[in-house]
Amino acid sequence: MRLSSTLERNFIALVASLVLSGCIAAAAGAGAGAGIYYTSRGVESIVAASVDATFAAAESAFEHFEIEQTSMKVEDGGAKRELEGKSEARGVDVTVKFEEQDEGTRIEVTARESLVEWDKDFAREIAAKIAQIAG
Repeated sequence: MRLSSTLERNFIALVASLVLSGCIAAAAGAGAGAGIYYTSRGVESIVAASVDATFAAAESAFEHFEIEQTSMKVEDGGAKRELEGKSEARGVDVTVKFEEQDEGTRIEVTARESLVEWDKDFAREIAAKIAQIAG
């Protein structure tokens, strides 16, 4: 009986630490089969879709979240694309890049509140929406 009580406490502690670290929320927000990972300024993920489809999904996500597109860049013959915009008091950047080794498209999303503050939760919502639309 004492052993199961210890195991139960350890399991609860593990789950609590994962929830507090955002790991479970990141995985749940990504949708089935995809993972969204926090970076120092936002999030990134691999989407199982072409660069074209993923970039179109990013543009749709901008519309969904009412983000005004302010600029777009295309590099490497279209293999890398960047989308920038503004939403309320936040600047939003999405980078879409062909990822050969993962056979998909890497997305990086940041949402700036100021020069030194980032809204990672909003970035995660945008990345999840892109993955949902593209996939």
